[in-house]
Amino acid sequence: MSEARGEPGSGTGAGARFFCTAGRGLERFLMREVRARLAATEVEYISGKVFFTTCSDLNMLKKLKSAERLFLLIKKQFPLISSELGKVIGIAIMKHFGWKADLRNPKLEIFIHLNDVYSVVGIPVFRVPLASRAYIKTAGLRSTIAWAMASLADIKAGAFVLDPMCGLGTILLEAAKEWPDVYYVGADVSDSQLLGTWDNLKAAGLEDKIELLKVSVIELPLPSESVDIIISDIPFGKKFKLGKDIKSILQEMERVLHVGGTIVLLLSEDHRRYLTDCKGSSIPFNSKDSHTDEPGIKKCLNPEEKTGASKTVSTSFEARNHKFLDRMSPFGSLVPVECYKVSLGKTDAFICKYKKSHSSGL
Repeated sequence: MSEARGEPGSGTGAGARFFCTAGRGLERFLMREVRARLAATEVEYISGKVFFTTCSDLNMLKKLKSAERLFLLIKKQFPLISSELGKVIGIAIMKHFGWKADLRNPKLEIFIHLNDVYSVVGIPVFRVPLASRAYIKTAGLRSTIAWAMASLADIKAGAFVLDPMCGLGTILLEAAKEWPDVYYVGADVSDSQLLGTWDNLKAAGLEDKIELLKVSVIELPLPSESVDIIISDIPFGKKFKLGKDIKSILQEMERVLHVGGTIVLLLSEDHRRYLTDCKGSSIPFNSKDSHTDEPGIKKCLNPEEKTGASKTVSTSFEARNHKFLDRMSPFGSLVPVECYKVSLGKTDAFICKYKKSHSSGL
């Protein structure tokens, strides 16, 4: 692939310049991923998009798990104000290359995004979005959210990973594809959900990687302190008895998790508020801009900001949140570590990470 230039003066160096679209709140996860998986440089973002330079080939680019779509960057500049600009650009491209527009069966798509921060022009690298997983037969939780949750869990080879409310198994599927040398167990009380999970496991070729159990999340048939990692999407909805049920759920998760183990949960706003108010303890919440707080990560600034197109933020996220580790947790030994607000489309949710600090004695 030939080299693509970034904006003038950006000094992109060797490699091509790309950007990915991402769900709101997942930009931090995507920035981490492109640096780790692609050895990407000059990583920067605007809301919903992450820009980076890499020499990685298409096979590696296709492995990105927290992105929606991938584009080769043609141009990024300060905004041009015109309600008809998209149409003008389209006509200019057709005239310049002699192309005809065919919206039903296009051979080439040109992506143009105009907002108050930047005008961005790119060409999609793949026709099928990265977020559309070929190995998932029936979609449950959004695959990018599921992967982001698993990426926070510090999964290591040989670990025992449990999803006690697995639904259609999306979280376990994403985890098992990325970290295969692990013992995975999914539990649910619904026959239909477990059947859907089994269909997904067969489609993904993971029947031998994930064990399924039909049990209640508050009556897990597991010894105390036997699980290394728990990752789960806590149900939303009016039928779910918020206070009583979530307390019982967390207490049972706490019981089976060993000391030093990790829990990553997807919580609704009501769930999170309940946990925050329960004992006066709060989960450290990362606002929409906190995902820039990593060495080497750049944020694209608004035109009004004096420092130009980007800046490097050097504050360590882990150091900034270390003070929360000794605070009283909402329930027993579960200590809140990190929390990220993410979009589920029509509603928002929170990915929250806990560590078990000591034996619960349950």
